Amino acid sequence: MSTRRVDPAPGADASTSPSLTTVPSGDDVSGLPAHERARRPSRRAVLAASAAAAALPTIGSVLVAAPAVADPAVADGETRVVDIPLADADLIDLDGTAAREIPDQPATMVGVTWPVDADVPQVQVQGLDPDGEWSEWIPLDTAEDPETGEGAAGTEVGWIGPVTALRLRAEVDGADATEALIAHAVTTSPAPDDDETALLSGPEATISQNTQLSTMSATATAAAKNPVTPKLGSGAPAYVSRAKWGSKESSVRGTSSADHLKAVVIHHTAGTNTYSKSQSAQIIRGIQAYHVGTLGWADIGYNMLVDKYGQIFEGRGGGLHRNIVGAHAYGFNTGTFGISVLGDYSSTTLPSAGRKAIGKVAGWKLLSTFQRSVTAKVSWTPGTGTRFPAGKKVSLPRIMGHRDVNFTECPGLNLYKQFGTVRKEAQGYADSGWKKHLTAFEKAGGSSALGTVAKSAHTAGKYNVTVLTKGLVINESGGSTAYACPTSMQWEASWGRPRGGTFTDGPRTMQSFSFGMSALNGRYVRFLPTKFSDVPPGRAFFMEIGDLVNKGVVHGYGGSTYHPDELTRRDHMVVFIYRAMGSPAYTPPRTSPFSDVSTGSSYYKEVCWARAKGITIGYTDGTFRPTEGIRRDGLASLLYHAAGSPPASPQDAARFTDVSSTSGYATAIGWLAKTGISRGYGNSTFRPRNRVPRDEMAAFLIRWMDEV
Repeated sequence: MSTRRVDPAPGADASTSPSLTTVPSGDDVSGLPAHERARRPSRRAVLAASAAAAALPTIGSVLVAAPAVADPAVADGETRVVDIPLADADLIDLDGTAAREIPDQPATMVGVTWPVDADVPQVQVQGLDPDGEWSEWIPLDTAEDPETGEGAAGTEVGWIGPVTALRLRAEVDGADATEALIAHAVTTSPAPDDDETALLSGPEATISQNTQLSTMSATATAAAKNPVTPKLGSGAPAYVSRAKWGSKESSVRGTSSADHLKAVVIHHTAGTNTYSKSQSAQIIRGIQAYHVGTLGWADIGYNMLVDKYGQIFEGRGGGLHRNIVGAHAYGFNTGTFGISVLGDYSSTTLPSAGRKAIGKVAGWKLLSTFQRSVTAKVSWTPGTGTRFPAGKKVSLPRIMGHRDVNFTECPGLNLYKQFGTVRKEAQGYADSGWKKHLTAFEKAGGSSALGTVAKSAHTAGKYNVTVLTKGLVINESGGSTAYACPTSMQWEASWGRPRGGTFTDGPRTMQSFSFGMSALNGRYVRFLPTKFSDVPPGRAFFMEIGDLVNKGVVHGYGGSTYHPDELTRRDHMVVFIYRAMGSPAYTPPRTSPFSDVSTGSSYYKEVCWARAKGITIGYTDGTFRPTEGIRRDGLASLLYHAAGSPPASPQDAARFTDVSSTSGYATAIGWLAKTGISRGYGNSTFRPRNRVPRDEMAAFLIRWMDEV
């Protein structure tokens, strides 16, 4: 399925044909002349069109001549958008009212834009159906600029059904305002899967979420620029996925998410209600094409959409388990979930199937973000551009209409009158909904301990998890368990479950998981998976040992064990320092400088290198004692000299009560203390004569590497 804008037919007569705004496909505009290069459409793309028919420049588009009749070959779910300056269309009189007529223009949906500095007109559209009958006048609601909250320089796109010609009228203060407008004739088409949508959602759903996920278009999923929706937790409504309704993932841009959901905002899309059940998917494709290609938004503005038949469709990309920031209610996009109903409900009552679908979606979304009462109110402090004074705290319902926060009639008076029933039905869904994660959350201290829901219950690997800003709730056998977790927002299924609380290690906050450990240092988060069977998560110096392995300094034994309690040999320590310094090229002498290190020993080169660099001189008796366990003071000396003997004072070792400033190792130990390579023991001792096990060696060496 694709969206395209028509190009002029060869030989089109510019003098008699309306001009069409064409947007080159993709981003490659290198082949166009400099003055005609199109950039990625912004929110003002096309909207900034001038009313001058001779030039009609637009942002991100090029105006060229067009045929009187556009190519009608739109099929297999394709969507076509034709941009028509109304100044080029015939101005006619209809019962004393001026209108523009565009003959021989196929369309199923229509939107209109105008120059950004123009007054906002009241716009209506008529379509000529295939039987030759003109429809009633259909009002087009003004779109809302998601960046300013003011009316955008254009309308929303409205469904008019398959038509062969268009009439548009627009007025400002009772005067015709069509001269400066551009009509966007959107032609949608049925896709092979559209007839199956009734099986995926709504009252007639017969295909499970598991089945739908397993049959998603692999191409569409791979092309997604945003995270796709995983399998949602129990109680989630059956819905038609973006892949199933034919989202054009190549056209969208990245979306963002919030850490907290506060409310649901209900809309209607406007346009006529005379659509069939199988046409709902193509309406949504048309809305996406218009929102992205014409209005320049990142994606379709609404988080979910429902139709009058009760079918439920995934909207804006990024994952229904996340609190995706939409483009539907300025000043309230962050922290709300936008649900839009296909059609116009200003004077028409939404059928019960559609109303119940709204209630089910709203009840599920609020409950899944741990809000038991969907009828409660919540506080906001809006900025400028809303219905409220900027900076003044207001209290609003958790389920509200677009008109409650912005200057609009949306979602239509008759639907707004049904909100009492919608809230009651949503509360019913919440009361009977799945609450295992919510119960565990409340038992663990609620939001004060675990924060707010950033990702509602969903499948991640083998887990069913709710991710909070300060914790996780994960299904266990027979129940669910909540965990405090400072790195929850970075958590991945490969980490496993938290295993115990957090502890501090210097500036880091550490936490063990089933398959490794996380470390939080300021805003920087790391996770290190388990590498050795004898170094489980939570063991002292787990991260340091893992880091040495990753750097290729140590390899362990057989690749599966590390022997953390084994004492570090003197020759091994020299080898580790040699590797840490990049294994520099070195040719050892033919005669050994040490009586107890033969030229054929395993680490002869490394030991000789250390002596040649002045890192060690061995003992006064001419020995090196390679297999002897290295002491803490001896290790300090090796590291200090390997660092190039930087400026240090024996007095720096005074923080340790068992290190004399007259000791031959005082300068080296003092340097370790000053740099933080050694922190000593809790009783302010260094214990210089203690032998160094391999786990402590890892801590010394990785900190030394960070320092030098």
